[in-house]
Amino acid sequence: MNEFEWLRQMRELNQPVAPRNDLWARIDAALDENDAPADIAAPTPVRPARRPRLWAMAAGLAAVAVLAGGVAWHMRTLPQMAPGAPLTAQVQNWKPSDPRLASAAIELGAARMELQQAIEQAPDSPALQRLLQRTDAQQARLRELEKQAG
Repeated sequence: MNEFEWLRQMRELNQPVAPRNDLWARIDAALDENDAPADIAAPTPVRPARRPRLWAMAAGLAAVAVLAGGVAWHMRTLPQMAPGAPLTAQVQNWKPSDPRLASAAIELGAARMELQQAIEQAPDSPALQRLLQRTDAQQARLRELEKQAG
């Protein structure tokens, strides 16, 4: 069978097909009767399954608890720095020898410079101060990773 025969057969399938027996007569007869036929039982109400819903809720609560614990643990392990602590020139010019860490150090250095420029424009912004502290903490964590890598 080639492709043209296959396409011809597919076009023939696109023709309307008449049903073998007419169902509308039986449906009309069933609707016209006042009572339901004796051979058809009354439908029983379907209760929603509670077990899957409870398991989904329990799994969601467990996921939230694990996420909250992970965030709390991560925040505990971050080094805390004083709010106005200046960085030394050694920290600002730090370049790790590992190329995987070097790109992260460049990004953190650029972010720190942008934050310092923003703080010069709005020195009383606590949000900018927090971001600067987090950037400094990330740089410190990166330095620790370089020490661990050797």
